[in-house]
Amino acid sequence: MDSVEATGRNEKSSENQGNNYLSGYLAAWFKIIATGMITLVAFEAIAVNTAMPFIVDRLDGKNLFALAAGISMSTQLITTALAGTWVDTRGPKPVIYVGIAAFTGGLLVASFAPNIWFVVVGRAVQGLGGGLLIVPLYVMVGSYVLPHKQPAFFAVFAIAWVVPSLVGPLVAGFLVDYVHWRFVFGICPILFLVFFPLLWPKFRQFPQLHDPVPFRPSPRLLWGSIFSGILIGTLQVISGVERETVSPIFIVAALTLTLALFFAARPILPSGTFRAVRGVPATVAMRGLLNGTFVTVDLYLPLLLKEIHGWGPTMAGLSMTVSSITWAFSSWIQGRIVDPAHRRWLIFIGPIIEIFGTLVVLLAVVPGFSPWFVLVGWAIAGSGQGLIFPLATVHALSLTPAQRHGEVSAALNVADTLAAAALVAYGGITYATTLFLGPWAFAATIGLMVVMMFVQFWVGTRIFESSSHK
Repeated sequence: MDSVEATGRNEKSSENQGNNYLSGYLAAWFKIIATGMITLVAFEAIAVNTAMPFIVDRLDGKNLFALAAGISMSTQLITTALAGTWVDTRGPKPVIYVGIAAFTGGLLVASFAPNIWFVVVGRAVQGLGGGLLIVPLYVMVGSYVLPHKQPAFFAVFAIAWVVPSLVGPLVAGFLVDYVHWRFVFGICPILFLVFFPLLWPKFRQFPQLHDPVPFRPSPRLLWGSIFSGILIGTLQVISGVERETVSPIFIVAALTLTLALFFAARPILPSGTFRAVRGVPATVAMRGLLNGTFVTVDLYLPLLLKEIHGWGPTMAGLSMTVSSITWAFSSWIQGRIVDPAHRRWLIFIGPIIEIFGTLVVLLAVVPGFSPWFVLVGWAIAGSGQGLIFPLATVHALSLTPAQRHGEVSAALNVADTLAAAALVAYGGITYATTLFLGPWAFAATIGLMVVMMFVQFWVGTRIFESSSHK
């Protein structure tokens, strides 16, 4: 639990610091600045995922699709796990400044990329920066904002994550169709450069939270996060292999990396997560699988619509938009269900709906079947995800004493990133090695995620009757 103790300390150390609370004027500016940063990060993720099938096509790097799309998750895992300790020791502001520099620098490298490998490098640097942006913002809310005003901040942050998923695909599609794909990467650095002169003078007025001390992360946390990110990144590199080069050594290498990942990631997750020990460990595992399977399928749907049905980027991005709408709506519905017995059933209903919707999506792979099965199926899957995803968070917190809520929140975020990065890598390996099957390569890739959804369903049966856990 080294991974999550650091972020837990972030939240707890910010309590009872009334002298650090911002004035109404500065608090209002902080809300604007933080919301803008989250919106840009969320928009970039959605826009790049929408445009990536067309970018790899134009840079002749189709076999590197999973690597280019997923490498930022691997590197983000490294800095997300370290950000909490860094904030604890140096304060949130320097972490944010470094995060902005890396995030925008990586995007600039990708926007000027002469080939697909420069896109990969840029995305890797972008991920390092992205992992340093969100944790400090949440710590700053806890430290600088009066307790009774904090819910309003987090409500606005939630909207900042949702709105880009509605408009991001359309904007990305427009840029690819009518401007240039490079602007998909370049638009956020431009906005950050415009944004930073507003951010800098305001942040300088924020009080220092504590005296800086040397940054000394736990060795287990440090090496666990670094090795996990490197191992997943290596798996994603393997996913770019040409089918002709696949050999038994390739399979052995992938299995060896997977085994090593299990050991490397243990220090950054609650004890028992990989064994789905009842209670918090199983809940964290389920949330990670929920996020990983959904993100992986979501990533491949624009590519499916492009390759099989000839859709352009604007139309192909609709798959992300419809699932975002149904996710938000079903999240609102589950929030209105307060009876504990009914909420318990949602743990099983949500995954069943998600699996059914994903199976509907697979019909679009069958020759002669309509591409609209993708939109209908993924809208259904999004509604299932919206029922279960926030509920898993609430359930994990309900099993944990209040003083450890920070630890569990961090564990859930680390599991989300770890599972998404890993499953995108495995999806990429499956897709790259089955490309000779033509359209059925998508069936193999999405089918693998359906199998993982059934695993997720089984893990969900173990989140109740919690036993003691660390």
